[in-house]
Amino acid sequence: MSNIEWTEQTWNPTTGCDRVSPGCDNCYALTMAKRLKGMGSAKYQTDGDPRTSGPGFGLAMHAETLADPLSWKKPRRVFVNSMSDLFHAKVTDEFIAGVFAVMALTPQHTFQILTKRHGRLRSLLADECKCGNGHVPGVHFRSAMAWAVSKANPNRVPGMPDDAEQRVYAAAWPLPNVWLGVSVEDQKHADLRIPALIDTPAAVRFLSCEPLLGPVDLSPWMPSISPLPVHEAPRSWAEWAWPEWVPVEVREAIEGFWGADQGRSPRDWMRDMHQQGAPAFGATLYMDDGFGRNPRQIVGRYVHAWNNIGRLVLADDPNRTFAYTSFGYKGGQRSQPLDWVIVGGESGPGARPFEPKWAEAAATDARNAGVATFVKQLGSVWARENGASDKKGGAPEDWPAELRVREYPTATHTTP
Repeated sequence: MSNIEWTEQTWNPTTGCDRVSPGCDNCYALTMAKRLKGMGSAKYQTDGDPRTSGPGFGLAMHAETLADPLSWKKPRRVFVNSMSDLFHAKVTDEFIAGVFAVMALTPQHTFQILTKRHGRLRSLLADECKCGNGHVPGVHFRSAMAWAVSKANPNRVPGMPDDAEQRVYAAAWPLPNVWLGVSVEDQKHADLRIPALIDTPAAVRFLSCEPLLGPVDLSPWMPSISPLPVHEAPRSWAEWAWPEWVPVEVREAIEGFWGADQGRSPRDWMRDMHQQGAPAFGATLYMDDGFGRNPRQIVGRYVHAWNNIGRLVLADDPNRTFAYTSFGYKGGQRSQPLDWVIVGGESGPGARPFEPKWAEAAATDARNAGVATFVKQLGSVWARENGASDKKGGAPEDWPAELRVREYPTATHTTP
């Protein structure tokens, strides 16, 4: 089991790492590895470069642990490598493929992978086949996954079932039970890591803004579902001004349904967008034109209507300003590229200050976009300064009410 609030189990097929950015400066895993080495733990006897790592924290791969999830019968959330980074340069491509193969073989579990090596994450998992049959993300890596558990492989992952290769080949891609995330400690690293994550095929994409070392604007990657936050929306259509890109015909159609004659307001319209889980207002999407077995595919900017049916302002047909569509996205498009945001302050010796307003801003960006938010802790400095009951600032009852939120993603996507 795990003491990390947002997971249930940890699995460390690799251990050890090197500091690469300010978020690593007070790494809890580095301190823990030194202690585990002193206790004689076999997995922590490799020392790292003292400039970036430390005793017991040198990168080591543990093939003998790869089959562990196969023995866990009860479904659980599993944080992969709480004591390392799976995409560290010293972890071989073959070993990473073996980890993913095991995750493909255990679909009853949900695996959460967090990295600061965003470039390698993208290059491995988004690698495309350009063989004339279309671009297939991850095709080479998927072959490597199957080879890792193949009986023909002399270095086969130990402990695999006889049919492992066939099951891995048959698994959907991206793996529906694997969540991929990047660490975001400040705006600089948000700007670097989030675009790479979005370019990586994943069932669920998440951010760990912990330790958050300053304010971060996440709104560029989490477009708002509604034109305004619901509580800021006007109560009458006379107070509402449409963006110029919305044609008159669409304005009249929506106001006709949501207008005063129906006892509805712009606030009701925007609230319904969130309740329906609509795509982001103004997002350009490929969607179905109507219903049926093989509806025509159209592209346009999204304007929500009602009852899980939307309208697009069409990009390719100026004489046809809108169409009824379902919420089923086509062409590999997702209206919301991120699914989950974890926020937390730093704890332990040397912890740096954390401002609750940073968490509130991140949570507001997520809420406006319909993205699940998990506030983990407010950190040791905040806890000490505010007399909190938990020294890490991890007791929600001590927090401002608006920060008491611990949500999980509710939907798993199967398109890139």
